[in-house]
This record gives sequence, structure tokens and C-alpha cells, in this order.
Amino acid sequence: MSNFFSSEQVQEGLDEIAELQYEIQKDLAETGLIEAWQKEEQIERMQKLFEKQQLMYVRMKLSDDPKAKAIVEEMKKSLTTLGMPPSMTVEQMFSQMKLTLDNLLRALDNRK
Repeated sequence: MSNFFSSEQVQEGLDEIAELQYEIQKDLAETGLIEAWQKEEQIERMQKLFEKQQLMYVRMKLSDDPKAKAIVEEMKKSLTTLGMPPSMTVEQMFSQMKLTLDNLLRALDNRK
């Protein structure tokens, strides 16, 4: 059995995810009407966050650590709580989020 969460690489990844989440929450709380470039910056930050979360999900899914496996199972269960169809996988959710954020960026670019 591995100790997945004590790995330096995993800890660095989790720290980066936490920092991005904090920045996004802070920006959303502080912003009212914002410029297009600021919206683009927020979307790009969200893209980076989802990429890092997806990588962490894959690492946990491949791990034999019981805590990592439990988190993977919780993520699967939480999809329906978040309003996703029961047949949707976590991988599909990440793909859908990427597509949604890409479309938002394109919409912003078309407004310029």
C-alpha cells in the first residue's frame, strides 16, 4: 500500500490547486463589473485549476492508497449532487468543463 498523500509531488499539486481555488474565489468575491480581459484571465485561471484537478484525479485513480481510492469514489458519487446526469463519469465532467470554458473564451474573443 502506498502513502499517496505524503508524496512531495502530490503535496505540491494539492498546494497549487488550493492556491488557484483561493485566487478564483477571491477574484469572484471582489469583482462586480469587470473588463473583458479580466474575465478572460478568470476563465484561464479556472482552466488551469480544472487541468490540475483532472491530473490529481487521474493520479488518485491509479493509486492503490485507500484514501485516494475513497476520494475517487466520492467524486463519482458527487456528480449527481452537482446536477450531472447519473451516467456521466468524472472524466466526462472534466471534458465538459473544458469545453464550456473554451466556449466562454471564444465568446469573449468574439466580443472584442
